Amino acid sequence: MNNQYILVLAVFVSGMLIGLAFFVDAYYKFKKSTTIALKVAKQSPQWKKINQILTNDFSYYQGLPEHLKEDFIYRTYQFMRLRQWISSASPVVELQRKVLISASAIQLTFGLKNFSFGRFRTILVHNDAYYNRLTKQYHRGEVNPKGLIVLSWKYFEKGYSNGRDKINLGLHEMAHALNLAIVLSDGRQYQLHRLMEKFELSAFEEITKIRTGENSFFRTYGSTNTKEFFSVAVEHFFEAPEEFNQKLPELYMELCQLLNQDPANKVFRGYKSPHSNLYNNQITPSNLVHTKPIIKLVPNLNLIIPFVSISVLVALCIPVINVFINAWPWMLIIGLCLIYLGTLYLVYYYKAKQLLIVDNHLYTTNYLLHNDKFSVHLKNIININFTYMLTHYQTSISFFEGEQICDKKILMYYSPAHIKKLERFLLQQSIKIKHNNRWLKKDSF
Repeated sequence: MNNQYILVLAVFVSGMLIGLAFFVDAYYKFKKSTTIALKVAKQSPQWKKINQILTNDFSYYQGLPEHLKEDFIYRTYQFMRLRQWISSASPVVELQRKVLISASAIQLTFGLKNFSFGRFRTILVHNDAYYNRLTKQYHRGEVNPKGLIVLSWKYFEKGYSNGRDKINLGLHEMAHALNLAIVLSDGRQYQLHRLMEKFELSAFEEITKIRTGENSFFRTYGSTNTKEFFSVAVEHFFEAPEEFNQKLPELYMELCQLLNQDPANKVFRGYKSPHSNLYNNQITPSNLVHTKPIIKLVPNLNLIIPFVSISVLVALCIPVINVFINAWPWMLIIGLCLIYLGTLYLVYYYKAKQLLIVDNHLYTTNYLLHNDKFSVHLKNIININFTYMLTHYQTSISFFEGEQICDKKILMYYSPAHIKKLERFLLQQSIKIKHNNRWLKKDSF
């Protein structure tokens, strides 16, 4: 009886503790919710001042629809409140400077949900250009990976005073901070990291054009490296969006996807790319039957290796089991055979893949069994990473499924010659290819 009483009591106490844990978790989530934080922020004496400064001096805010302005103020307030502000010329940084610098960061990331700029918590403001002891040159702004953003107020103001000259110090330096925050996020910003990687690969082509004089849209400074190109592209994205979209539509679309806004069409958040409507990843069975594949790859003899490895492992286990069992019951033999066959099936299911390029789709399925089907439209592929693993290629395909970025990992038991043929074709379709962590170029084939 005592044992039953103790058991009931233990179950009751456990239930109470679990319930309390859920209650505490719900309470803190509610306390941290945006709704509560917004109400608190609106009670701040700074709220009206921020609104007034943005209304008078920040053109991006002036162009926002009314229903988005409150959120812009709130995000500006939060950015400003969470930073340490330092002035080289006075004890404190003026509120107007804090607000406008914060607003430049929010302008860049307004389409992104809950982006915090990571470790960048300190902003140093100089009145004019300043001398950097490390470079021994005068600078107008810089971003230190340790978490410091430095700006010249004179050139920050100048950048926003002319909204069409494609030079904006605030956006330029905040773009550097955004880029570094994504790189240093250790995978927490997975989707942004994939899009940034795609953009930087496209940047190589444009940098070459700038250096050879083929591209006159971006200023020469953008050809310094991919980081500077991104910051220069951001300035053009906000200050000459229509021209950008007209001259370089593909690159412009990549920035729209990355920042989730489209200034050329007055879309401040919620950008819908053509991928969500034009390109369907699912291929119809009739196309598979009636259309001849452009490329068809089937597994090579290396596929035998995992089957042989499992068979050898099972053969080695039998003498060990035999030590403990004198007579083998039929049920045990049948059970072991089923486990062995099931393991072989799983190996075949995950490793024996054939690949086809048909009707603008990359399509994979099990060889002979024709199950575990996967298809993706070539226009939806962000990049493909091939990694050589001695017996096979470990392949990761990043692609759009609507507006979401997904990953598909496939083990390809194909010969290097077949992989090279596949890579050559994909590069011709302007798909980004990484082979053993090295980006490939069309002229490398």
